[in-house]
Amino acid sequence: MCMEEKDCALENPERRDFLLGAAATFATLTLFGANGSAQELPKNLPTRVLDNPNIWHGKVSFNNGNEEIGGYLARPKSEKKKHKAVLVIAGNLITEEYIPNTCAALAVAGYVGLAPNIWHTVPESAKTPAEIAKSIENRKEDDFLQDIRSGAEYLETLQFVKSDKLGILGFCSGGRRAMLYAARYEKGIKAVIPFHPSKMNAEEISNLKAPVQIHQGTADRHIPVAETKELERMLKEQGTFAEVYFYEQADHGFLAYTRPYYKPDAAILAWKRTVEFLNKNLKK
Repeated sequence: MCMEEKDCALENPERRDFLLGAAATFATLTLFGANGSAQELPKNLPTRVLDNPNIWHGKVSFNNGNEEIGGYLARPKSEKKKHKAVLVIAGNLITEEYIPNTCAALAVAGYVGLAPNIWHTVPESAKTPAEIAKSIENRKEDDFLQDIRSGAEYLETLQFVKSDKLGILGFCSGGRRAMLYAARYEKGIKAVIPFHPSKMNAEEISNLKAPVQIHQGTADRHIPVAETKELERMLKEQGTFAEVYFYEQADHGFLAYTRPYYKPDAAILAWKRTVEFLNKNLKK
């Protein structure tokens, strides 16, 4: 487990290689367009904060039953006081840089951000969506939720974490699992933030008591707007506080600057609302 700055300094090549798989410096980061061709990322990405000097971030590992799984953690550098924590649930491999960056952005906002690697059963040899899907075909939702639970338990062991109130946010299937987790472990979760979450039914969210803030683009090609509006209706009908923000002409993954559908204006606004929501529900 790597938790000390001297072991995981910003220039640590192991951590650099973790980000986006093989990206060693920001200058060489690329994204892949719809036609599969590599495109260099813009040099001034307004939501990228991994180089912020006031935070520490790096790979960690923790126990999950009889095995050890990994994750990515970011925190404010100062350990003089404890910080509230937020779980980050990825909808895909956590090596894609926007997931560590989300943890880092939480640290910039004064939180400890942890992305547990719920995709740890995917071998490095799996490169295509079909290969990744095959590697997790025997995993049940309970398996993913247990991974998340192990991450939450790990946070409770950290001296710089104040774990009486936790937030949880997720992307796509990770947004769905964030809500599932909050419904099952409602005692500890006090804020839930799904970005374009996968479909849910009323029974799955019936025990979800924590306030929910949902973000989605109106041009999302994977999650219909009507589906998210129905989710909002179900939450409000059962008495769960829910607010939904739609972003005009934003597509699926608009917060992920590593993807061609990144929409900076929407990403900035969505993140501002995210931090305000966390502050309201975790720091009061």
